[in-house]
Amino acid sequence: MAQQMKASNFKPIRFIHREMVIAPDIPESFDLSSFDANQPASIAGLTNALSTDISPDLPPSSSGTAAFSSTTTPFSTDANALSPTTASALRPSALDLIKKNSVFITNLGVVEDTTRTWNYCTQTGNSEGPWTFGTLMRQLASKSPAQIATDAQVSDYVKSWISNWENRQIGNGDTVEARTLIDTKILNPWLSQSKNAGALDGQLDMKFAPFKLTAIVNRFDLRDGQKFSVPGSLCGEGRFVFCLVNSDCSSALPMTVIFEYGINKPNTCESQHSWAQQWVNLKNFTLGSSEYNQALQNITDQFTLSGTNTLRPNQSSLDQVRTNEVTLASVTAKTWELREFVLDSATGNLTENTVAQTPADKYNAQVINAEVQRMASFVNKNRATIKAGKNIVPLTWKGFPFLGVSSHVIGAPTGNPPNVFHWDGTDSTNKPTFIVDNTARSNFSLETCAGCHAGEAQTGFTHVDTAFFGKEASLSGFLTSKAGSRGAIDADNDSTNGIFTVKDAALRPSADNPTLRSFHDITSRAKDLKTVVSTTCGTTLSISSQLMFQPINMVD
Repeated sequence: MAQQMKASNFKPIRFIHREMVIAPDIPESFDLSSFDANQPASIAGLTNALSTDISPDLPPSSSGTAAFSSTTTPFSTDANALSPTTASALRPSALDLIKKNSVFITNLGVVEDTTRTWNYCTQTGNSEGPWTFGTLMRQLASKSPAQIATDAQVSDYVKSWISNWENRQIGNGDTVEARTLIDTKILNPWLSQSKNAGALDGQLDMKFAPFKLTAIVNRFDLRDGQKFSVPGSLCGEGRFVFCLVNSDCSSALPMTVIFEYGINKPNTCESQHSWAQQWVNLKNFTLGSSEYNQALQNITDQFTLSGTNTLRPNQSSLDQVRTNEVTLASVTAKTWELREFVLDSATGNLTENTVAQTPADKYNAQVINAEVQRMASFVNKNRATIKAGKNIVPLTWKGFPFLGVSSHVIGAPTGNPPNVFHWDGTDSTNKPTFIVDNTARSNFSLETCAGCHAGEAQTGFTHVDTAFFGKEASLSGFLTSKAGSRGAIDADNDSTNGIFTVKDAALRPSADNPTLRSFHDITSRAKDLKTVVSTTCGTTLSISSQLMFQPINMVD
């Protein structure tokens, strides 16, 4: 491995708390002479190299795979027929295939697979497919695998969930006003279409659920962390992202619904390795093919079905459902609102919860008052853990309710800082409301729902944009390294360098010299997956990989 690193002129790229850090001057080579002399020799560089295709230009071996098979992908048949140089230029690397097939999946051949999804507008596909909105809700509503919810029961279940927007919600001292357009935008058209198709009066037919699947997401990178409302999963999460479709089927509307499932696997290295390997194996199939989609369903069935976690309500693996929308606001000054729902332990219904890692909106007024002082004191007191990525925002702070029931993006999400939404106190002229550490301020803001969906990551409200049938969803720059929608700015003005650069949203330490932070989260997740599957549990590199891994205490 050390020889391969040297031959490929390997340069380290690290991700620290999801920020992309390029440090070419850090020594990464393995000191063989020290090792031979029985002296300590760091293997951090070797561990980091596992995540990278450090030798993509190696010629194929006689077996048809790259000579350094632990970090490169097998050649295709066509590539083997070419010269090594030509084949190398044409074939995607293992890491590229993992990013495309195993981390964030938006390909239309997958999310519009007629065997597993349903087109609400054309009424085609499989209305009971495993990746449909209706099926996921039906599984949540089922008490056990032996008691799968009936049509009437899943209808009542969804209507109960919808009622959370119809009425004012109060929790943990925070109030979220009703979003009454839920009836005109979603419920009433759905009921009307269902009745016209023969459903009983007042019953929702899941064939008319106005939601389109836009992404299936692997969040193995969330493993080992302490979750915010439920115990953390040792293997992370799996997610389904849907967007709302206009009832007249004219367009997609600005609302996303995300089903987020914990992976119920044993607390062992072997279990994590096996789960990661299942996802990585998807790179061996053509994205969107019937073979690929079946292999992916074999994975998703392990967390979407009732019975996958017998210790949770309705034996479901669901951690939470989160929504992000502006389309339901009936007021003139529309704001994007984020909400979170969990399974009630008594009823099994989806009930509104506080939003993880996010204090109530009033704590971000950025004026001198008691609430802002309280928030600034929390950040200042906990700045070490916030900077280390280990902070958990508590339900209460200093005897006062702290977490909010919803979170709003008030103002522009993208554009030139500091005129973008972010979390902060006041300037240093009033010390009690001033956040003293620049990095702690930025990390705290990025970890909140609204901060991550706005100025702290130059994201235009959604990391997965809404997309109508026939159009693949676009993603944020935070995820892809290229500036996303709604005027997002890549501060380095280079869309080809694989780095999305963001100015500090509060222009710290100064307006003339703001800190620049770089992101490419899909690459980070792919590297993490590749590192895990490139080692054998119990070996030195595996132990090193586990020790170097830093759990993520972020919502997104």
